[in-house]
Amino acid sequence: MVKYLDYTGRVARETPASRNRVIDFWRAVAILTVVFGHWLAASIWLQPNDEIELMNSLQWIPYAAWVTWIVQVMPIFFFVGGYANARGLSRLEAGEETAPAWITKRVRRLFTPVIPLVVVWTLLIVATRWFVPAEVVHAGAMSATVPLWFVSVYLMVTAMAPWTHRWWRRHPLGSITALAAAAIAVDAVRFGLGVELIGWINYVFVWGLVHQAGYWWADRDRIGRPIRPRTGWAIFSVALSALIVVTWAGWYPVAMVGIPGAEITNMTPPTFGIALLGTVQAGIILGTRPAIERLTRRLRVWHAVVAVSGVLMTIFLWHLGAMSLVAAVGLFTFDGAMFRIEPGTTAWWLTRPLWLLILSGVTIALVAVFAPFEWKISKDPPPAKTIYVTAGVLLCAGSAAAIAYFGLATTEAAVNWIIPVAAIVGAGLVGAYPAFGRLRDGTGAGSARASDSKRSP
Repeated sequence: MVKYLDYTGRVARETPASRNRVIDFWRAVAILTVVFGHWLAASIWLQPNDEIELMNSLQWIPYAAWVTWIVQVMPIFFFVGGYANARGLSRLEAGEETAPAWITKRVRRLFTPVIPLVVVWTLLIVATRWFVPAEVVHAGAMSATVPLWFVSVYLMVTAMAPWTHRWWRRHPLGSITALAAAAIAVDAVRFGLGVELIGWINYVFVWGLVHQAGYWWADRDRIGRPIRPRTGWAIFSVALSALIVVTWAGWYPVAMVGIPGAEITNMTPPTFGIALLGTVQAGIILGTRPAIERLTRRLRVWHAVVAVSGVLMTIFLWHLGAMSLVAAVGLFTFDGAMFRIEPGTTAWWLTRPLWLLILSGVTIALVAVFAPFEWKISKDPPPAKTIYVTAGVLLCAGSAAAIAYFGLATTEAAVNWIIPVAAIVGAGLVGAYPAFGRLRDGTGAGSARASDSKRSP
């Protein structure tokens, strides 16, 4: 830990003035919001009759649906990701790199840290199914790996970036309008005609729309005409007003996350309501840009951002695994005293700081173990044939989606073997597996992501 902080401190001091620190700041804020939001949403209750009730705090907190407008921050990743990808495509558009090579690099950075997660949880399922109740194994594995839905969608959006950015350059307003219209049309068919299945197409349209908006931000910076803060606040005001209207009218649910028991959700699959929320967040990011730039010029603040950025994927992938492990230990030790307190009571709220402290400690320990995998990105050349890149991307994205939707474990606590096998095969095709030993550029296991803070995105 000390060595890592020393390293990130050096990176922070050496960061060039041209770096867009706003991107990194909001990524760090978003990941911490996701982590603490998930931990507070967990309501585990071991009842007097020893039955285990797994609840979501949003099921009983008053006005919880409105609170989700604050804690649902996933659109931020796609908006700032659009900016970063637009800047990263400069080498491709200059003819210095091919599309398969560009895609391969991004897939490796996104999926390499996933492999240890898949392997570890597959082994845990095999090892614990014999002495832990099947429903606990299934629930634990599912809750620990459900964040992989984001990896799946973001991986596909990134893989399509060379073409969506070209579309943006040719038809900037048209591409935004087309995606928005497509998302609304899908929702109209889904809700108006009751065709639920069509809603899944909005994983492309909704998240692609938010990502496409990031291109606009990047292009304005590229031509030296940055978006003014007042424009950002205007976007915020219009989008927030629209979001209030569509939810107040009942066209979309108020809650911006999935709540157990809800008939309709804005997230699975995503609706145009999420795109509106993403627009609200984009307005905030653009409106506060000068203030955030001043804030991140402070060395301590920027060092904290760099330190989080260096292990961002590891935190995201393992924070729910930490909760599953703590829950398993707590439920089966000391007669489950840790979870005997009824959720929502005063005693339950008073123990939340301790709950967060324990989870933070376990997560830090897991990050210390698994962060090196986030840095050991293969430097090998991309696959020789485009078909291998395509197959690898589809297998990586598909296996991540399958893990999030079906789970690594069945309800009988058996491993869904086809899923981890597909993940490993996909990773093998594109080289998205940890590169042990010294990398080709001569560096060791240094923090690749933290060192990215030295470069402009």
